[in-house]
Amino acid sequence: MDSKIISMIVAHDPNLVIGREGTLPWRIPDDMAHFKKRTTGHAIVMGRGVFEELGEKPLPNRRNIVLSRSRSYENVEVCRNLDGVLEKLKDQKKFYIIGGAEIYRLFYPVCNRLEVTRIHQEYHGDTFFPEYRHEIGTVWEEICREERRDFTFVDFERIRKA
Repeated sequence: MDSKIISMIVAHDPNLVIGREGTLPWRIPDDMAHFKKRTTGHAIVMGRGVFEELGEKPLPNRRNIVLSRSRSYENVEVCRNLDGVLEKLKDQKKFYIIGGAEIYRLFYPVCNRLEVTRIHQEYHGDTFFPEYRHEIGTVWEEICREERRDFTFVDFERIRKA
């Protein structure tokens, strides 16, 4: 396996809901702390919508890269496509894809790790993470699990191309 880690970090409900009307449908402080701990010190890649949801402010102590075909922003790096991101981050040992849905779909074929928070409760939403669960055991191997009352942290490593 490639020594570079391209990890998608995501929280989703049982129906793969990740968002509603441009925001998270839940507020789970332990998950936000987990996200911060995992991504701090690393490059993060997000779509324009996620960056705008963050108030167009970069997340601190991370190299922020926004994927946008048309917009430019101050205080972050902007790439126009997947190849531009991969080129810009070619010297990074690890970086994170943090969403939204279109960015997750774009990077799904090239990522080699999933860091998932599986939220046990169902939420109404209009934005979904790509279906991956049917590939567990064939494409993805579970490498770590931490059960909590309301959610479960699960990490997967790609074991072969889909």
